[in-house]
Amino acid sequence: MDRDFASVRRVEDYAHALGYSARTLSRATLAADGVTAKEFIDRRVLLEAKRLLAHSDQSAARIAAQLGFSSATNFSKFFHRHTGKSPLGFRGTIRGTQS
Repeated sequence: MDRDFASVRRVEDYAHALGYSARTLSRATLAADGVTAKEFIDRRVLLEAKRLLAHSDQSAARIAAQLGFSSATNFSKFFHRHTGKSPLGFRGTIRGTQS
């Protein structure tokens, strides 16, 4: 997953690569980590987004492209849904330049 998370987001693709059904993979992640396979994938993407926002000066649009989002808007919606903040709002908070 760490190798492909920016280009592969579908549970079915990971399940197929592992030789399991999507349902089996989701049950396994639920048992191991308490979240569905989709949430597990989303958490990995979110972790990388936060890392890039905190430690680079790349624009949100550039980070969106790097993480495989089709647009900066989709990235912003994804980020806001999971954190309650915009990507640039998160960056400002983490760097102490925005309250």
